[in-house]
Formats: sequence, C-alpha cells, structure tokens
Amino acid sequence: MLLDNLLTDLYAPLKGIGLRTVRIYGFTLTAWADLLGRPPEVADLEELEVARFLSHRLATRSTATAAKDRAQIRALWEFAARRGLTDKWPQIRRIRVPERVPMAWTTDELQRLLDAAGERQGAIAGVPAGKWWRAALLACYDTGERIAAILGVEWRDVTSRGIMFRAENRKGSTRDLWRPITQTCYEAIEATRTDRVLVWEWDRCPSNLWRHLGMICRAAGLPDDRGSKFHRIRKTHASYAAAAGLDAQRLLDHASPKTTRAYLDPRIVRPPDATDVLPKVG
Repeated sequence: MLLDNLLTDLYAPLKGIGLRTVRIYGFTLTAWADLLGRPPEVADLEELEVARFLSHRLATRSTATAAKDRAQIRALWEFAARRGLTDKWPQIRRIRVPERVPMAWTTDELQRLLDAAGERQGAIAGVPAGKWWRAALLACYDTGERIAAILGVEWRDVTSRGIMFRAENRKGSTRDLWRPITQTCYEAIEATRTDRVLVWEWDRCPSNLWRHLGMICRAAGLPDDRGSKFHRIRKTHASYAAAAGLDAQRLLDHASPKTTRAYLDPRIVRPPDATDVLPKVG
C-alpha cells in the first residue's frame, strides 16, 4: 500500500484530520518520493529507509522541517503497525530542534511591510492585491490570529468593533474567539468588500501565499526567511501586548505559558537584566 493511500483513505478519516493537515503530511511524502524515485510504501516503514530520508532532510532543510517530517512519518508508522499493515514498529532517532530567540517585527519594520503590501499589483479574487494584502496583514497584527484562521473569516464575521474567528477555522477547532480590531483595520477590510463569502479568498495555489509574502518582505527591505512570515506578525502582536502588561498567553489562546514564551521578543518584552542590577565597574 502506498503511504499516500494510507494517509487519505485510512489515517485522515479515522483520525479526523482536516485537509490542511493532510496537505502538510503530503509535503513530507512528496519529499520522500523525490529521494526514493517513487512513491513511498508501507514496506518502506523500516528503520534504515526512514533514517536515510531524515538524514537527507537534515542536510537539505531546516532542523525544524526534518523534525516535522519525523513526527508525521512516526504517526503514520504507528497507525500502520496498530492495524497490522506492518509488523515493524517505529524505530526513529530523535531530532532535537534548537530553541531560537523569538523575533518580532519592530513598529518601523511592520510599517514598511504594510507599505510594501499596499503597493502589490494585480488582483486576488477580484480585489486589488495591494488592498487585499494590507487588510490581511493589519488583521494579523490587530488580532494575533494564525493565517489559517484569517483566511477562514467570512463577511458575516466582521464588524466595525472586531472579528469572530470560528472554531472550525482555528487550530484545534476547540472554540470560537472574538478579537477587537482598530478602525484602521476595519476600513482596510471594508475597502476590499465584494459579494464573495470569504473576506480573504485566495485564488491561487495555497502554498504560494507564503511565497507572495516573501516578495512583500523583500520589497520592504526585510528578511524573507522561514521565520519572517505570518507567525512573525503573531509574535509582534504578542510581544507588544506583553510589554504593555497584557496576558499574551490569553491573547494567543495558548494552553501553556511555555508555548507563549517562544513568541515574546526579548528586545520588546524586556525583563530586568543582570546589567541593570550589577554594580558598575570599569
């Protein structure tokens, strides 16, 4: 059995995972197929084959990407083993992902990003691209929500006071969230209004969204690496809110404060430092 078939025919429906998650798993399987020269099969779920693939990913991609691949292969492998599709159980070495210092955008950088977004040419689902992007990035900044939730917003969810993010469009799908927005954000959203259902309908390949944001980053003279996409705006929201004394964990709807700490840029959320209290010498 092909792992693609295992994923779509058995794993996804029985585990109840959504299309976006299936697509992310598919990226891993496609990368493995590229290395093998053929689609991976259940028979490939054995220690040496998986180790070769993960070694290749560590050599060609970030550690975080390789760790994500490992987690997804392990999940499929355990699923197959529990259902008797293979008599081998996962034996995969751990991949340790270094903990990086969180990096948000400064207010100057974010303004440059918004200015560059407003200059985008062309149209997205019948909306001028500059208006589409500026409204989307302002909504990301004002609400701190993930891009998947932003893309799921319908016109019925938007008022002049805030946006309702429905559970089915949010990570975990556990609950609705209402988030206030500024008048500037609301006016930017209204400037994109058409008769479509979704506020931010994306009429291109889903993965191209990040590539287009990278173009905006470069036009603004900003980094366009993996850490400088939508989640950097989420970190900006959390960092400035925490610096003002707000509860960033509540705003980001995280279950653990440890998760939230990975979003707080120490340049913005600056706790007392040793240099503030050490006796002055020299």
